[in-house]
Amino acid sequence: MNCFWRGTDIANTFADAVDRQIKKTPLDAWINRKINGSTNNPLTREQIEQYQVKKLNDLIRYAKDRSSFYRNHLAKIKSTDITSLDEFRLFPFTTSKNLTEDPLSFICVPQQQISRIKTVTTSGTTGNPKRLFLTDGDQEETMDFFHHGMSNLSGEGDRILILLPGERPGSIGDLLYKALGRMNAVAVKHGLVTDPESTLSVIEKERINVLVGIPVQVLSLVRYSEFRHPLLTQMKSVLLSTDYVPHTGYPCNSRL
Repeated sequence: MNCFWRGTDIANTFADAVDRQIKKTPLDAWINRKINGSTNNPLTREQIEQYQVKKLNDLIRYAKDRSSFYRNHLAKIKSTDITSLDEFRLFPFTTSKNLTEDPLSFICVPQQQISRIKTVTTSGTTGNPKRLFLTDGDQEETMDFFHHGMSNLSGEGDRILILLPGERPGSIGDLLYKALGRMNAVAVKHGLVTDPESTLSVIEKERINVLVGIPVQVLSLVRYSEFRHPLLTQMKSVLLSTDYVPHTGYPCNSRL
């Protein structure tokens, strides 16, 4: 018996074993299709980085060609052909001040193609709001990501309560609601939590088993429910979004 293995053999065998043990998520297949056009072959880190570099180059050229802001902002950049992600740090930052001073200069499409304008209020009591302009294509890509991303947490038949703003067409809650419909889940628009008792009643009535919400609001539901309701124990999964999730030391996992 030949017991001698080359280092490359060991490395490849180990990589194959790890690949078999790591459970793939729906996002793995989605990303592979985006990069390779199919899922026939496993995706490598090298392929991902090559794809990122190519897309960065495409985006830089597109922005310089179509946006008056980036035409000036990147004027000193002699070549937009970066060859590695490390080189991207050489580009100047785009700041919130740039966005507030002249938001229209960022637009890269004819204004009639803009389907939604998102206004972000500056923190504090002074300062101009920041305005972001979105096309139908931008929103479709967001829904596509939501669809496949939520497949990690939920699936067909799950009942999902959306504790995010969703009244306006194109808002985050509205896009998530539409995306969940693509996976045949039952989505319920709720909006922000203003009355924990009322929200818990909706959870009971709609037989909710998945929550999507802001960390502090979901935590308030957990704390409130332990005195009034056992409802949150039926949860399959919870997605916390839009804000930093601190370590509270509160044993939420025992309540959900």
